[in-house]
Amino acid sequence: MDIIDIVLRVALIAATASVFGIVFISYLRLRNSKMLLISSGFASFILYALLSVPEILGSPLHVDENLHLLLHLIALVLILAGILKD
Repeated sequence: MDIIDIVLRVALIAATASVFGIVFISYLRLRNSKMLLISSGFASFILYALLSVPEILGSPLHVDENLHLLLHLIALVLILAGILKD
């Protein structure tokens, strides 16, 4: 792996983690299901990203393209459900 690939992965995970942190803090303040859905969508993005980084586990989690799309679809549906919830 190139050093730029590692830096890019860490930067993207840090950006997603910061967005998750902001949304989760707002969930803790408001305590409604809308923010819970949005924060769980971002949490699933972070968990999948951390599991797929080879520097953390030694060997990355290998998933095929269909499972990759399914995990992202689940996270996006959770975020969308939280946004559209009244």
